Amino acid sequence: MLKVSTIILFLVTANQSNVSGELTGVFSVLIQNTPKKCLGEVYELASKFNGLKNNYNSSFDHVDILYNRDLMTSLIGDLRTISNSINSSNCSAIIFTKYILDGTVFIGDKIYGDAFSCLSTEDLESKFFSCSKGLVPENSDVLEYLKPVGFCVAQKLDCSQEDRKSFVQAVYAGVDLFDRLSDAKSVLKSIEKGHNPLVFKPEVYDHLMD
Repeated sequence: MLKVSTIILFLVTANQSNVSGELTGVFSVLIQNTPKKCLGEVYELASKFNGLKNNYNSSFDHVDILYNRDLMTSLIGDLRTISNSINSSNCSAIIFTKYILDGTVFIGDKIYGDAFSCLSTEDLESKFFSCSKGLVPENSDVLEYLKPVGFCVAQKLDCSQEDRKSFVQAVYAGVDLFDRLSDAKSVLKSIEKGHNPLVFKPEVYDHLMD
């Protein structure tokens, strides 16, 4: 059965059950680094996330929610709606948040789309630890090796090629989002200077498992 700990490891902070809370937390950092001219946009977007968090918080009191495909796809749909409501902006905090939103929706679609029927029956945890043992050097941070480990796990799945591809795409996108979030201040500065037109590009992951 799909293990919660494995999902969290693979999708890092893009774990769908925590995303509204994670993004609300990120906003506190963004607001501190946002120019006054952009605060209106940021507060408006933050209010949408607070509403989303209030709508779903009680549902996420139980880890079984990760197996509730209908509720998870509902959350993904709400995140998509918020992202689509964001118009073109020159504010780095808004650009950054839309990138995270679009990436999170992409991951959710890959995990809770057609691939979920197979992934939910797989013992991902044993495959994860088997691959980690062979790919992650001793005393190393497993997060640094999630992409090759995720690829290894996908090859062990008794799923269709398309489902394995969806899994790998979700893993790779999750790692990339985590890297951006971990370096948020630098990313924001780069956007502000015009050095980084940050846009989530799903096509970057099209070649995986081909």
